[in-house]
Amino acid sequence: MKQAVRLFCAACCLLPALRLQGQSNTLQLVHADSARGFIENGRVVRELMGSVEFMQDSSRMFCDRALQYPEEKLALFSGRVRIITPPRELQAEQIYHYEVRREQIASGRARLITPRQLLTADALHYFEKEERALAEGHAVISDSSERAYLSGARIEYLRLKGYARVDGDPLFVRHDSSGTDSMTVRSRLMEMFEDGERILAREEVTITQGEVSARCGEMTFMRNGEKVLLTLQPEARRAADFLRGSEIDLYLDQRVLTGIGIRGSAAVVTRVDTLASPKPRYDLISGEEIYVGIKKNSIDSVHVQGRATSYYHLFDDRNYQGFNKVLGDELMMSFEEEKVEWVGVKSAPAASNGIFYPAGQERPLLKELEPLLQPFGLQPESPE
Repeated sequence: MKQAVRLFCAACCLLPALRLQGQSNTLQLVHADSARGFIENGRVVRELMGSVEFMQDSSRMFCDRALQYPEEKLALFSGRVRIITPPRELQAEQIYHYEVRREQIASGRARLITPRQLLTADALHYFEKEERALAEGHAVISDSSERAYLSGARIEYLRLKGYARVDGDPLFVRHDSSGTDSMTVRSRLMEMFEDGERILAREEVTITQGEVSARCGEMTFMRNGEKVLLTLQPEARRAADFLRGSEIDLYLDQRVLTGIGIRGSAAVVTRVDTLASPKPRYDLISGEEIYVGIKKNSIDSVHVQGRATSYYHLFDDRNYQGFNKVLGDELMMSFEEEKVEWVGVKSAPAASNGIFYPAGQERPLLKELEPLLQPFGLQPESPE
């Protein structure tokens, strides 16, 4: 046995000078500064040191040290490890390479680099035949060209489909150039489709986009359409505005919020400016559909369609005048410095209606407003 070991070790020392032999689908040594062989617990082991390079099919493996187990078709690469298989590259401090199964288990700053995505994690299991990766521990998949990333405890990534599933406190972040309108989404489960063209978040979803914060049961982000769709009991808030409906759309232009669309029992509640009214007062707009236009982070216009109703307080130079209610099929409002500047109503004559209660006489209208504010957890002010 000792003689066999000596012969094996001598053969290993000649490895750097050996020409590549065998079939291309087997792991072949290209270069190593030094080599030795030994038996460990009955296993034949080759140790290769210094600028180690292997090849297998179109893959090239580079590392500082390798332990090769020829009988098991297994190699352990360590040091600065790189496995390059165009168009992807796997990097880590340590990688187990299974020659026949064509799988790699990477640990220590594991990185999978593809043309569209960068996947990093504490540990990463890559299945070459399926082009599938399982990443665990501080897992992040990012797209530097979009300044966006997904992170979580675990990520499953299917490279050819551009699909990823994230769980374990998943987080989606999309930065804008200024940082003031960045999007942040949290949920219990997230999925990426088409290399980030669409992001789906489900269960206990919370989102912030600039000044807007929202929660819902499901969120879909569509990159090409620059739109965020909130469904399953969505609620949103923007500064002093509260929004509810069956569905809420956030419209973006170059990552900046430009509008909010609400469909199905749509309602928007706005707290009256505290400079005009130190006591809490709320205006309400409701209808089948509402669109809120936003310009320079301020409400620019509101368009209500279908059973349009508006309750709003009137002020004259911060002096409270009274409470107004307007009904119609369609309602348009324009704003200047977050205050109503103009109101227009479109409706059949019989369906259009408006009523004004002067200050001190608005009790009937406030009672009417009370149940409409309850879903928002708000109460109308007490009559003066």
